[in-house]
Amino acid sequence: IQIKGGKTVLIDAGANVKDKLIPFLNDNKIKYFDYAFISHAHKDHYGGIPILIRNNISINEIYFNLPNKSVCDRELPWGCNYFDVKSHFNFYEKNSIIRKEVNGGEIFDLGNDVILKILYAFDGYNTPFGQTDINDTSLIMSLESGDHKFLFTGDLNAKLSEYIVETSKDIQADVLKVPHHGTEGLARNSFFKKVNPIYALVPSPKSLWCSDRSARPRKWFIENKVKTYINGFSGNIKVQILDNELSVIPEKEVKDPCSQSHN
Repeated sequence: IQIKGGKTVLIDAGANVKDKLIPFLNDNKIKYFDYAFISHAHKDHYGGIPILIRNNISINEIYFNLPNKSVCDRELPWGCNYFDVKSHFNFYEKNSIIRKEVNGGEIFDLGNDVILKILYAFDGYNTPFGQTDINDTSLIMSLESGDHKFLFTGDLNAKLSEYIVETSKDIQADVLKVPHHGTEGLARNSFFKKVNPIYALVPSPKSLWCSDRSARPRKWFIENKVKTYINGFSGNIKVQILDNELSVIPEKEVKDPCSQSHN
């Protein structure tokens, strides 16, 4: 997120940033982030931070909540790794990056009348449903700029999405970052309905988005005429607001991404 006359913000940093993210940042002359927000403690969301730093991309503050160790340890060896997270925190300290915890309800003024709100930030232990997995510790964040809203969802799962639908007054957004790479286990259709997006952005490879694991959200977005961009097909996807007009600019336009020719 780059705000003219304001802050520059990173939301999550996937593990493989050298081939895609770093060239994108270099092309857009982004060498510094005021804030980085890590949605949750899975390495495909935080693992790229040291690579960015080693490639001369500076970060002032990182908002990354330390996961509950007992919740994290239940996912060994495939998911959350508490000691790896701690090692990354040590890396931040050695590189003079400030790490802070963040709570639901916090608001960040990014400048030029743009605000970022932390809507939900569960710890995986004290939740409306007791213990959850690490995906449901994802920060749920909204970005408001003029008449437009964006919703960032990390890897929000189905059960907690039901709670958000029941308790949230307003999660409507023009642009939805689709949770959990668009694969089953993700938020319910009732969540998508309440968000009511115009655009959906899906961080997913071709094969995954076109598989049975993504059939439900794929069908819902088609039936509800949501313009959907999948970075496995469209490459880097840039969302731009100029004079309060929102536009989505992909590297490649793909009309029918899951047609036979792409499988």
